[in-house]
Amino acid sequence: MKKATKWAGLIVATAVCATSVAMLAACGDEEVTYTVTYMDGTTELKTETVKEGEKAVKWQPTKEGFTFVDWYATPGFTHKFDFDEPITENKSAFAQFASATQSEDKRTFYIAGSGKGPVLMASNWGKNTGEQHKMTKTEGKNEYKYTVDLYEGDKFQFEITGTGDWQNQRGAGYLDTLKLANGTTAFSGTATIGDNSSYRHDIKCEYSGNYTFTLTTHPDDDTYETDNPSYTEANKEAFNINPLDKISWVRNSDVEDVKTVTDFYIKGKKITNWKDMYNASTQMTKKDGVYTLAVYLQKDDDFLFTSQVTVGTEVGVGTDYIKAGNLDEASKAFVGGTDNNMTAKASGTYTFTYTEATKVLSVAFDATETPVPTDYYIDGTFAEGVKDWSGYCFNSRFKLTETVAGSGIFEIKNVAMKADSQIIIQAFKEGSTDRGEWGTEGYNGLGSYNYTYLFGAGEGFSAVGDGNNNIKVLKAGNYDITFDSYSKMMTIVEHVEADPADVYDIFIKGANINSWSHGMSAQYKFTLNEAKTAYEFVLTVEAGKKVEFGLDRFAKGTTANGMFIDITSLGTSGDANAKFIKAENGNNITCSVAGSYKVVYNIENETVDFYAVTNA
Repeated sequence: MKKATKWAGLIVATAVCATSVAMLAACGDEEVTYTVTYMDGTTELKTETVKEGEKAVKWQPTKEGFTFVDWYATPGFTHKFDFDEPITENKSAFAQFASATQSEDKRTFYIAGSGKGPVLMASNWGKNTGEQHKMTKTEGKNEYKYTVDLYEGDKFQFEITGTGDWQNQRGAGYLDTLKLANGTTAFSGTATIGDNSSYRHDIKCEYSGNYTFTLTTHPDDDTYETDNPSYTEANKEAFNINPLDKISWVRNSDVEDVKTVTDFYIKGKKITNWKDMYNASTQMTKKDGVYTLAVYLQKDDDFLFTSQVTVGTEVGVGTDYIKAGNLDEASKAFVGGTDNNMTAKASGTYTFTYTEATKVLSVAFDATETPVPTDYYIDGTFAEGVKDWSGYCFNSRFKLTETVAGSGIFEIKNVAMKADSQIIIQAFKEGSTDRGEWGTEGYNGLGSYNYTYLFGAGEGFSAVGDGNNNIKVLKAGNYDITFDSYSKMMTIVEHVEADPADVYDIFIKGANINSWSHGMSAQYKFTLNEAKTAYEFVLTVEAGKKVEFGLDRFAKGTTANGMFIDITSLGTSGDANAKFIKAENGNNITCSVAGSYKVVYNIENETVDFYAVTNA
């Protein structure tokens, strides 16, 4: 694919007057003129002197191998130059060219997003892409079409992976217009349409209807945002843009109204490890348009509320969020944040109240209400020689133990489970020896945790089904079970006898390393050193590039309940530590000094140091 940059025209105009600015009044009736400069990239095509109040001349430049498209008022081709507007100041016009011939575009584009309609509900932002999401390519043309029912609030883009990895995105910046002919706003974007910053922004539906979209592409004129700090050759397609590409659309008809139910769930850095966990512990309850949730949060935990939408019997990811921008003034005493994520200012129980009609979130805080000391047991039908749902709880054989005092992480290892059996985790007041009587002060049960609390289950487990969310064991074997009593997240993995010193799985992830998704890949995994005192990884920073990253630490063999290792864990021993600093946004780590560095995580003191790698 040819990479061609077609920037055009910088117009610089200067008012002409023989006297100085201080003597302008003395110019009398002298004619005021401005200079209009037409350019192609950094090449000046010509200049034109225009009298004040007159119009610039529209002309058509030629360029070998290219076809002239039009003149634009900005170098990013965000809007056309208005030749009908009288010149009253210095102006700039930018010529846009397209390759005279275009190769056949062999990419496949898909719609990816979330919303109330069946197509976007099934998409789940590209995670569940199927044939129904594929755009239809017009034979003999670089043109793709897609017809879909959209509802107000739906959000989407077009992209080529069909996996949610977001490459060659064609978002709001490619729309040729946002409004119908009658002036009704049909779509919106989060930035100026056509501006580079909006090319990868979601298209939001503002007016429900059945729409047909036509994406026209110019593959020989694709360019790449190589100046983006996160750009690398490996992830270049994530930074593919093309100002010549356009998305046009027509509204075909109204769509039948759908009855939707929106539910909100808390999601955060520690409270759910930024995973979507839809269960009773994370869900806000709703009554008469008011949502509430009382939840214990640790100090400095970052969080927001995400949504799920139910249409009939179908459930999908919602497009509504409750963020810091929804907070009322009084609540800011307890919760920090500006427009996006919120931050708990202290540890304690937070009671959130969100009024749907006003979009206002209020917060009450109680520092004295803390979690009750709890014992956890596995319960079910899984063990040989134990009567179904009897004999598990209060049996030390099935009790989870805290990995480190005060950590809130509980585990039980090497549990033998039968195929087609069931298992859950039961919680009781610490020291209880029986359940007590339900509905009385003597009742000791504090809750139970089923499949909706299980993360990273893989193919070994499922919900029982038909409304039963108990965990079903699909494959007999021996398993390790971990439960985070703070986030209420459970992990079950196959038991593997391992080196007792090798206790962690640590992965690196970053925008310009692996698009913030290490995927538990060995390529991004730290290795235990020979002394078994630290985990190490070699990171290369390319010249002229800034690397921004974070580290995820998991208990060995698990894929959940991890710890995000941020800049606060920086040690004092590394000879290159000074080159690694806190990122501009959040607690990620950045480095812009080219070189190879050994990233070392010290097991004993849980710190990270950086060392320069020198070639022998």
